[in-house]
Amino acid sequence: MRIAIIGGGLAGLTAALELTKHGEKVTVFEKDVTLGGLANGFSSGSWGWKLEKTYHHFFTNDHAIIRLAKKLGLKRDIMILSPTTSVYWNKKQHPFDTPLNILKFPGLPFAGRVRTGATAALMKLNPFWKPLEHVTAKKLFQIINGKTAWQRIWEPLLDAKFGPYADKVAASWLWARLYKRTPRLGYFVGGFPHFVEVLADAIQKKGGTILTHTDISQIKKTKTEFLVNGQRFDAILFTVPSPIAAKIGGFDTAYTKKLFAIPHLWAQTLILETKKPILEKTYWLNVNDRSFPFLAVVSHTNMIDKKHYGDRHITYIGNYLPDGHAFISKSEEELLALFLPYLKKITPNFKKSDITNMFLFTVPNAQPVHTCNYSKRAPSIITPYKHMYLANLDSVYPWDRGTNYAVDLGTRAAKIILQNESLAL
Repeated sequence: MRIAIIGGGLAGLTAALELTKHGEKVTVFEKDVTLGGLANGFSSGSWGWKLEKTYHHFFTNDHAIIRLAKKLGLKRDIMILSPTTSVYWNKKQHPFDTPLNILKFPGLPFAGRVRTGATAALMKLNPFWKPLEHVTAKKLFQIINGKTAWQRIWEPLLDAKFGPYADKVAASWLWARLYKRTPRLGYFVGGFPHFVEVLADAIQKKGGTILTHTDISQIKKTKTEFLVNGQRFDAILFTVPSPIAAKIGGFDTAYTKKLFAIPHLWAQTLILETKKPILEKTYWLNVNDRSFPFLAVVSHTNMIDKKHYGDRHITYIGNYLPDGHAFISKSEEELLALFLPYLKKITPNFKKSDITNMFLFTVPNAQPVHTCNYSKRAPSIITPYKHMYLANLDSVYPWDRGTNYAVDLGTRAAKIILQNESLAL
């Protein structure tokens, strides 16, 4: 069977690998010059490792991506690390990744700290997310954690990430963030781009075709097959974001409307290469001061040795942005000018002259917004159209989008295609 996969992110590549294992003729179409979607990478100067355009790690309970890595022969390339996560509140950084650190957090009275720790423990112990998608995170966490904790811890983070949608985010999404989090984090030797390269190589060794830098200009359906850029296929799997699938899929108005119904945010990272570290010890700093123009500061080289990046320090300044946000069209220099005064508030001795290079990446449709009853609106892998399938991060719930879930989704999509097309498993 000839199967076209539109999108060379981890979901598409994982599906391609599974399908080629069963002897299917697969072609992956990717418009970018590199594979991996949000996990794709770039290099600069004397770097020995490539770097992801948006910050990445995985949790130690992210079994799908760990299992795939081992199958690809990358068991020894899995690094398990223990970096520090902190929050920036009241002009200081406060470690916030262990029960003891939560109890030490000065932003809440002692009873509030205990209540916050108990709330986190409750979320970790409760495996039942379904009832939580019927209520907003704001309503539930104000009830169980109190208004002060909501206002000082949870609300600034949701507001920074979801902007105008913050008050509509389902409690199941915030539950998932707490339920899945592990104190230790995983990364790959050579970075996620190395993992993607090995995955792509495995697909091609099994007879799959991967076409990068290839836009889909036209999809035509005949009585018996599809024509994708003039090539003939028996089935199509879309792994691109729903708005893109809707534009190129030739779907009817009702289905197109459904695909556009889920709001999406842009992801934007300004990456600074510096002579000195911006953060001394913290890997991930959530900024709980909403006067700041960014959500997080992620010091990649406080988790991964700077020797892999020419002995320079690598720091991401991250944001999620709604359509029409002014930052989307700004240049590296314009964003740096906006961010620099706030970076100096975090690290007073940081100077612009410490920066040796910087890179800006702005990606549309990067984050679906999980509002209440999201599972009822999320698209299914089987579409209303025969031989056409859809597997993108809109179908990942209640979990936040991530590499582990992209791998899991691609695996499930391949199995459904094989079953639905009456092919041997």
